Amino acid sequence: CSMGLDDLEVRTMHVFISRALQKILREAPKKYTQLRQACVEVIDELKKNGAESFPTPEITQENETSTPPRTPQDDEVREANQEVVDPGKRTAGDDDEAGEDVEGTPSVADNVLSTESMLSPEADEIEKRMSTMSIAEMGTPQSSSGETLHVSGTDRYFVPLRLACESKLPRIMEVALHCIQKLIAYGYVRGKVVQVGRNKKSMMDVVMETVCSCKDQEDEAVQLQIVKAVLTAVTSTVSAVHDTTLLLAVKTCFYIYLVSKSTTIQSTANATLTQMLNVVFQRLELDGAPSVIQRDAFLVFRSLCKLSMKPLPEPLPSEDSIELRSKLLSLQLLNSIIQNSGDKFRSGEKFIWAIRQYLCLSLLKNGVSPIAAILQLSLDIFVTLIRYFKNHLKSEIGVFFSNILLKILESSNSSGQQKLLTVQSLRVLVREPQLLVDLFLNYDCDLEGKGIFTAMSDDLSRLTLSSQSITETSEQDTMLKALALETLVGITDSMVQWEREGREAAQTSEVESSPSAYEVNGTSCNALVAAPSDVDSVDFEAMFHRKHEVHEGVVKFNMKPKRGIRYLIEVCGLEETPQSVAQFLLVTEGLDKRAVGDYLGEGEDFSKQVLYAYVDSIDFSGMTFDAALRKFLSHFWLPGEAQKIDRMMEKFAERYCAQNTD
Repeated sequence: CSMGLDDLEVRTMHVFISRALQKILREAPKKYTQLRQACVEVIDELKKNGAESFPTPEITQENETSTPPRTPQDDEVREANQEVVDPGKRTAGDDDEAGEDVEGTPSVADNVLSTESMLSPEADEIEKRMSTMSIAEMGTPQSSSGETLHVSGTDRYFVPLRLACESKLPRIMEVALHCIQKLIAYGYVRGKVVQVGRNKKSMMDVVMETVCSCKDQEDEAVQLQIVKAVLTAVTSTVSAVHDTTLLLAVKTCFYIYLVSKSTTIQSTANATLTQMLNVVFQRLELDGAPSVIQRDAFLVFRSLCKLSMKPLPEPLPSEDSIELRSKLLSLQLLNSIIQNSGDKFRSGEKFIWAIRQYLCLSLLKNGVSPIAAILQLSLDIFVTLIRYFKNHLKSEIGVFFSNILLKILESSNSSGQQKLLTVQSLRVLVREPQLLVDLFLNYDCDLEGKGIFTAMSDDLSRLTLSSQSITETSEQDTMLKALALETLVGITDSMVQWEREGREAAQTSEVESSPSAYEVNGTSCNALVAAPSDVDSVDFEAMFHRKHEVHEGVVKFNMKPKRGIRYLIEVCGLEETPQSVAQFLLVTEGLDKRAVGDYLGEGEDFSKQVLYAYVDSIDFSGMTFDAALRKFLSHFWLPGEAQKIDRMMEKFAERYCAQNTD
């Protein structure tokens, strides 16, 4: 991280500072006496002492962190930064001393979830401070507003630049921001502590607060210089930007993207955000990355997730609304983070927790959006999560399949565009043979899980064979049916490929006679659940058939309760004991509550014993009478006969009194 500047480079930099201050001095009105005086003092000192006034920057121990080397800017950022903003575009109002905040600007820290953080108390305090500040408020640092900056030595050059940024005059602000960007790039902004009013802050924090405080200015040249300065600071290998200051930098670029009317500025801010986040998460993957780097990545990821969950107003906003563009940008950045993530992010406990707690919740909310762009991004993120995090997200994947993907395919209320986007995502997923095997083993062969693989195949077949109109237009209908058929063919091809790879692995393996369901080509696959110790003893085919038989038993029970119980005992292996039958009626999903009530109310001895065991398995301790009764009746519907009702209520009263003696 050392940075050496020869004497020629140092003198060149001093000339650059002097010329910038001279230009500010020429542009500043006479009423800005403090600004003009500060410029004159620094210029005179430079003329008097030359390079000795501002020696070559030194890297302090504080700044020696493990960071990756600076990478060249993206082509999109370079091209946008080379755009020349026409001075003629400035209006007379550009020289006003203050700009107006944009109303209705969404906050990155809105919708804070009350969950327990896995980070240190210091990180929680940082996030708490940031969550109380909206994007519109981020431009005015609370600690420096109206306070005097006390600096000495080589940092005196920053005083006139800070005053120039506070002038709210676009021409002066542009020059000052450009100079600040160069100072950061050449390593003149170091990690030393300076006095701001009664508070002490690092010099980089003060510089970043000054730069970000200019974001309300609508002048395009000023906005472009802000974005360039922020990018230079975050990607710098000399001066570190962490914690609150990093979030401030991200939110400032986010804000400029939302409020700027220039497509050039919008594309520049978008590309800058992407590059900054890439740098933040690349640093996370370095060996021996300090805890502050991990905290930075966590805080940025959590802030974007919260922003993506912010609900849209009703009625749905237009495409150019701030609310919609904010949600789309946050989802785009999250998708970029997940796609470009490394091993430390994919295996880190705090990041997996954040994905479960925040990102999965965001996908569930945005996955039902009627806006095609939001649904598309949500599906793209979900596909990427399955690819890289499936061994950590078994329950979350099952919920998303059941509540989002399959419901869109099965619901008559979902639009043709939603169905088409969903099938396109499934078309991508079925290209991975091992993923299909994992879905079948972990869900279709799990007695407590929904048969995702079977339901997906059935829904695709139904779409393909449907003779009725599925979407709004015949052209979209044809496209959807063709894509569903291609997906079914893709499932078949993947299954054939998986079987061929398994057979080849069995022939070439010298130790194992045949590959297990959890091994392909002699290596362990990324199964959704950990492989059991003795895989050969697991009969997945029998588990699948057993699940199918239990499903048939549930259907028979819903039609005829007594016959259904008899079928479950004889075919499915349900123990013929009151306790086993009562537990089955209590926990099995898909049972008709009316059928459960009719069976429990029967007068036969076995049915009475099942009723007693059923009620005894429910805990009413510490509950009020009405709450206990509500809980009791939530499991089934009371039958219509008075004798059955008396029998059931009598047992309920006995159980409630036994557990609530007071």
